[in-house]
Amino acid sequence: MVRMRRAIAVVALLLGIASLAAPAQGAGDHVVRLELNGVIDQITAGYIQEGIAVAEEGGAAAVLLVIDTPGGELTSTDEITKAILGSGVPVITWVAPEGAQAASAGTFVTMVGDVAAMAPSTTIGAASVVGGGGEDLPETIADKVNNSNVAKLTGYARDHNRNEQFAEDAIREAASVGASDAVAMEPPVVDLMAATDEELFAAIDAGERADGHPLTFNGEPIPPLSGLELRDVNMNPGQQFLHVLSDPNIAFILFTIGFYGIVSELFHPNFFSGPVGAIALVLAFIGSNSLPLNIGGLLLILLGIGLFILELNVTSFGLLTIGGVVCIVLGAFALWTGVDPEQDAIRVQVSPWLLVAVIGLSLLYVFGVVRALMAMRKHPTFAHPMTALVGAGGVAQTLIGETGIAYAGGEAWSARSSGTQIPPGAPVRVVGVDGLELIVEPGEEADSPAPDAEARS
Repeated sequence: MVRMRRAIAVVALLLGIASLAAPAQGAGDHVVRLELNGVIDQITAGYIQEGIAVAEEGGAAAVLLVIDTPGGELTSTDEITKAILGSGVPVITWVAPEGAQAASAGTFVTMVGDVAAMAPSTTIGAASVVGGGGEDLPETIADKVNNSNVAKLTGYARDHNRNEQFAEDAIREAASVGASDAVAMEPPVVDLMAATDEELFAAIDAGERADGHPLTFNGEPIPPLSGLELRDVNMNPGQQFLHVLSDPNIAFILFTIGFYGIVSELFHPNFFSGPVGAIALVLAFIGSNSLPLNIGGLLLILLGIGLFILELNVTSFGLLTIGGVVCIVLGAFALWTGVDPEQDAIRVQVSPWLLVAVIGLSLLYVFGVVRALMAMRKHPTFAHPMTALVGAGGVAQTLIGETGIAYAGGEAWSARSSGTQIPPGAPVRVVGVDGLELIVEPGEEADSPAPDAEARS
């Protein structure tokens, strides 16, 4: 029995060692390609982070980050560089296609790559920091920001044996350089120049750049990449839509629409300009990076729910409902962060079918309630409570002429006579209602005696 247990333990140990030594199924059989286009913002930062995570989870041999950007927001750039530095697979940054640029913040992203490359006729540099509108920063603030960024960029260059002097000049002097010069410098600004991804992978597989410096990842040679499947991982539709908002011109237009929409609603309520203005303002804040993406999405969803509730209390002929649907859809876009190469780069954390079902049920509910309310207004089933007193008898508690008080239906009411004056204690009959006032005439007898009627008569 003891020998059997020992044998089982030895077999289990050998199987464990074999499983550790064997490569994971499908590991390293493809390269994930991400594209950093346009202005760098929180949407692109989330996309790059998620794309690198997908590459790691899918066992990719490397990530190819294709760059063509004029720059962007520093906080989002920091998020991208952190994702690259913390990646479990090599990240190759490639300024491409021909004519592309890695300007300003794009310089940081390019130079932090494990392998940095450029296509012919591309440029890199001009990384001086400016304000959100392109204006120069105040001198003291500019010095602090520039010194911090110089330390970062020269650190990236030093870690990969690239040109530290250019890294500093790109920030302090807004220096820029073309692909040919970037590779020819000693040491180079980037490691390789390649016109196509096949040419790039072949150069990486050579194991070293032109000056003999080895191309490594965490101290180890980068695995062979030539011939591997290249899988594109793109932004999902929600991210693509919100990324358009990062254009300063569009953000400005949205701010303008939002401002005038709110003002118009305040001075002339119409249930259209207000919701449109609120939506435009939230989208403008998201596009300008003033509002975190998840918070912006949550605000849009809450605004949509609020418009649904408001629709139940006012008649807007469906305008508030339409605004609510738009808010929820846009809010869902802001919360969609996943990307998946197996499903054409669309993987949402909330099922789109569930989202469609919820919106559909909400529309049916609001539509049903609105129809019921409109039917009630056209054909009221509840009469004014005082109309039930018409035809009932009562007692005059005071002299009733143009004004007075009558007791009817168990309560005292303001009353006026329809003809002659009626003395206190005399029976009356209700012949009409005017607002909260009864219209009475002399009656034969009271249905119920007024309190203290005998004492007053």
